[in-house]
Amino acid sequence: MSNLRFLLGYILQHKLPFSLGVVFVFLTNWLAVSIPMYVQRCIDLLNPQLEAHYDELIHGIVIIFIMAFLMIFVRSLSRILFFNPGRAIEMALKNECSARLNRLQREFHQDHPVGTLISIVNNDINGIRLMAGLGLLQIFNILFALSLTPVKMWQMSPSLTVYCVIPVLVVLFVVSKAMSWMRNLMRARMEELQGLSTRTVGFLAGIDVIKGHRIHAWAAQKFAHENGVLHRRSVQLFKIRTFIFPMLGYIDKVLKVIILAVGGSYLIRRDLTIGEITAFLTYATLLSLPFISMGFMISIFQSGMAGLDSVRRILDQPLNAQDACHLPEDERRQLFRDCVRVKDLNFAYPGASEPVLKNINLEIRPGQRIGILGRIGSGKSTLVNCLNRYLEIAPGQIFMDGRDITSLSRKDLRSVVRTLTQDPFLFSDTIAANVRFGAGGRESAFSLEETLRMSSIAGEVAHFPHQEETVVGEKGILLSGGQKQRLSLARAMYTPCRLLILDNVLSAVDYETERFLLQQIFEKLRADSILIVSDRVSVLERVDQVLVLDNGEIVARGAHEELLRENEYYRQTAELQSHGRREVA
Repeated sequence: MSNLRFLLGYILQHKLPFSLGVVFVFLTNWLAVSIPMYVQRCIDLLNPQLEAHYDELIHGIVIIFIMAFLMIFVRSLSRILFFNPGRAIEMALKNECSARLNRLQREFHQDHPVGTLISIVNNDINGIRLMAGLGLLQIFNILFALSLTPVKMWQMSPSLTVYCVIPVLVVLFVVSKAMSWMRNLMRARMEELQGLSTRTVGFLAGIDVIKGHRIHAWAAQKFAHENGVLHRRSVQLFKIRTFIFPMLGYIDKVLKVIILAVGGSYLIRRDLTIGEITAFLTYATLLSLPFISMGFMISIFQSGMAGLDSVRRILDQPLNAQDACHLPEDERRQLFRDCVRVKDLNFAYPGASEPVLKNINLEIRPGQRIGILGRIGSGKSTLVNCLNRYLEIAPGQIFMDGRDITSLSRKDLRSVVRTLTQDPFLFSDTIAANVRFGAGGRESAFSLEETLRMSSIAGEVAHFPHQEETVVGEKGILLSGGQKQRLSLARAMYTPCRLLILDNVLSAVDYETERFLLQQIFEKLRADSILIVSDRVSVLERVDQVLVLDNGEIVARGAHEELLRENEYYRQTAELQSHGRREVA
C-alpha cells in the first residue's frame, strides 16, 4: 500500500468535515475572485457621469464589504474543518503506534532503539498531522485559486492572461524539480534526527556512568558530531528553500510588471479600462498567493511523507496471528490446573552458533516451589523468558496442561504466568499506582498497606514526603536499587496469580531483609506455584526442588539437603556464601 493510500484511509474516517471544508474553501476562493469584479465596476463609475450612477456605486461598495466579511467567516470555518480532523488523525496514529509498540515482541525493539521510536511518535507524526490538515487545505486552496482566477482573467482579456500564465508555468517546472531533491534531503534529515534522539536517550540513561568515568568530553564530542551532521543536512535544505521560496514569493511582482507593461498598451488603445487593469492587478495577487503558500506546502508534504515512512515502520510490522486468538474466559480460568511441562527444550539466540539451553526437561505443578541455581551465563534468565514467551520458541517444547504454549496467545499465557525480573521497572507515578499497576481490575488479596509491609518497604514509605502518593520519578530514579526491587515485589504480591516467576529479585537487599521477604513469599504470597531463580543458596533452602544449571543444561536436581550431599558445585556455593555472611556479620 502506498503512503498516500494509507493516509487516505484515515482521511475517509473524517470525510464529512473534510467534505464541508472543501466546500467552504471553494466558497472562499469564489468570493475572492468575485470581489475584484465589483471593484472594477466601482472604479469605472468614477467618471464625469458619476452623479447619475452614484446609487450604483454605493451598492457596489456595500456588496464588496458584505462579501469581504463573509469571506473572513467562510475562510475561518474552512480552517476549522481541516485542522480539527488533522488533530484527530494525529491522535489516532499515536494511539495505534502506542498499542502496536506494546504488542510487538523483543526482536522489533532490539532493532529499533527507544530514541528512534520516541522521535517517530513525537516528531514524525506531527508532520503527518500538518499534511492531513494544513497541507490538504492548501491543496484545495491552490486548485481552486489556479482554476477560478485564470477563468476570470480570461473573461477580461485572453491575450493578457496568456502573458501572465507563461512565468507561472516556468515557476511550476522549477518547483517540481526542487521537490524531488528536497524529498530525499528531508527523509535523510528525519533519519538523522531519530539517530540524535537515540543518542540523547542513551546518554541520559547512562548519565551516572558518564559522570563516574569522567567521560563528559567523549559524550559531548559524540553528540556534537551527530548534531553537526543534522545541522549540515538542515543547511542543505535551507539553501534550496532560499532559492525556491523567493522565486515563489516574487511571482506576483513579475505578474504586476507584465500587467502594467502589456495592460498599459491595451489601456492606451482602449481595449481595457482602468477598472479592468485594477481588477487584473488584484487577480495577479490572487494568482500568486498559491505559489507563495506552495513553498510552505512543499515543506509540509516532504515532512509528512517522510513521517509516513517512519510511522509505517511501526504500524506495518506483522503481529503474531495467534496473539489475536484468545481462549474463552472459562477455559482461561482453568489454565494451569495440571502442570507446566518443559520437554527437550533447546534454544539459541538469532545469529548464535551455540544453543543457550540444551535438552531442558522439568515439570512445575500447582502448589510446587521450584528453585534454579547456576553460574552467570548458565541460561537461567533465558529459561525464564522461554516459559513466559518473552522469547519466541519452537512449537512442541513447552506445554501447559497439555497445550503447547505457542498455540496460546501471550495475553492468555501471561494471565497465568507472572514474571518479576532482576531489573525492576517503575513508572514515573506514585508508589500506590506502581503497586496497583498489575492488578488489571482484579480483586487484590491484600491491602496496599499490608502489601508494603510484606515487601519490607512500609517503614521507608512512611518517611517519604507524601507517603504512598510520592512520585518515584522516571524508572524509579528517586529510589535505591533495593527499594526498587522491594516495590516491584510489592506489585507482584498485591494480586494473586497461578505461577509466579521471581528472577533473582532479592540481589540488592541485605541478608536480614532477604530472610524477612522469603518468609512473606513462602508463607503469605497468594500464588499457586513459585519458580524462583537466585544466585544465593539461602534463598533456595525452602523450595521443594532445586535445579542446578551449568552451560545451558540441568546438571543436578533435588531438595536443598540432597544437593548439599551430592552436588559439589551446590555445596561449594553454599559454603562460600555462608562464610561471606559470617564475615559481613
